[in-house]
Amino acid sequence: MMRFGVAKDLITPDLLTYMGGYGSFFNKPFQGIHDDLYVRTLLVQDGETKLIFVSLDLLFHDFSLTEELQKWVETAFSIPADHFFLTYSHTHGGPAMAGYDDASQHSPEYERFLMERIKSCVSRAMVNTFEGTLQSGGVDGDWNINRRLLVNGEMQNMPNPEGAKDDRLHVLRVLDLNGRTKVVLFNYACHPVTVRDTMYLSGDYPGRICHLLEAEYFGAMGIFFQGAGGNSRPKATAYKGTFITCTYDEINEMAISIVQAIKLLFSNPKAMVQVQPDVAAFQFRIHLEIDPYPKNHFAAIANDPASRPGLVGMANRVLNHYDHMPDYVILPAGLIRLSADLYIAYMGGEPCYEVKNKLERLFPGVTLLFWGYADATAYIPDDQIIAEGGYEAEGSVVEYGLKGPFRPGIDTRMAEAFTAAFCAL
Repeated sequence: MMRFGVAKDLITPDLLTYMGGYGSFFNKPFQGIHDDLYVRTLLVQDGETKLIFVSLDLLFHDFSLTEELQKWVETAFSIPADHFFLTYSHTHGGPAMAGYDDASQHSPEYERFLMERIKSCVSRAMVNTFEGTLQSGGVDGDWNINRRLLVNGEMQNMPNPEGAKDDRLHVLRVLDLNGRTKVVLFNYACHPVTVRDTMYLSGDYPGRICHLLEAEYFGAMGIFFQGAGGNSRPKATAYKGTFITCTYDEINEMAISIVQAIKLLFSNPKAMVQVQPDVAAFQFRIHLEIDPYPKNHFAAIANDPASRPGLVGMANRVLNHYDHMPDYVILPAGLIRLSADLYIAYMGGEPCYEVKNKLERLFPGVTLLFWGYADATAYIPDDQIIAEGGYEAEGSVVEYGLKGPFRPGIDTRMAEAFTAAFCAL
């Protein structure tokens, strides 16, 4: 019999902080709180093997936050670092964070507050445990849209109704021994940018789905893990060939639609499959090579009066460290086995759908959930996107403080790393 532990805690800032995401363009503190932000923790235990899954209603952070917490859980609970997984919902309605936003924008006070809240949440999940069962299922839904459109030979950030995207909504359901729903874990690939540059804190559509699930299943916790959403946005934001800022009511409509799909899934006794647990996990790093831009590329951005403050800060950071920066990045990744035919791939950065699609092909006969956004490495394209260019391939280089875009060969490196991890498990 499996055991589970659950907990959630408030991580809404209790002091004014600069906004992350689109809001960071204005270089101003948030104007108010539309809805609260949370950390949510799920403990999964199969025999002596324990896994901890943490989801944060934040844009993201560099991997140092995860590494510090991994060391802490090893000391506090004797849980191996490989068994601790943390990801970000990637809401653009959160505060600026270290390791991604410019140093002038993120708040050291909030960083300390966040660490305390995460540790408290994990600790409560360790004592709030129960025996139960795990179910797996999924449904396809048309809530997202590809955002890469070829216009006059150039890849533009525009709605592409014909573009590839991940329609699969994966759901894991934890029930106690009385058959009550205790956890609804959902995994979907779509940027939470529904209200875009609105200067209010909000969990966007993932946060709202959790609210609705917790109202529907009293005593349960909703927990979200962002998928390969690097090149997709909410379909509601696509209007007449461009992307628009929506309202909170439209976030609510999208969330209601997804919750209805989950409820229908649960109402079909054949749709949710009982998981026969065989739990294991393995984390690793993937070496991705960079094709450096010359220094004058960053100098031009840093000296351009039209550049937003955060971008100027990142360009100057690259210039100041250019000669000592390596021509590669190290991408954190992992593979989790829940059963013989149910796995979870885990990855930092903002993976594009094509990355997940190619990894799925490596494991025929296996249901593969894909969790991206484990840190702020960069957009993670495949070789095809690198060849096509566009924001995900080259336009976001300065935003992430990289020395240049990724070199081709990323498909091979991904395949080798995840195949080796599969064999290791």
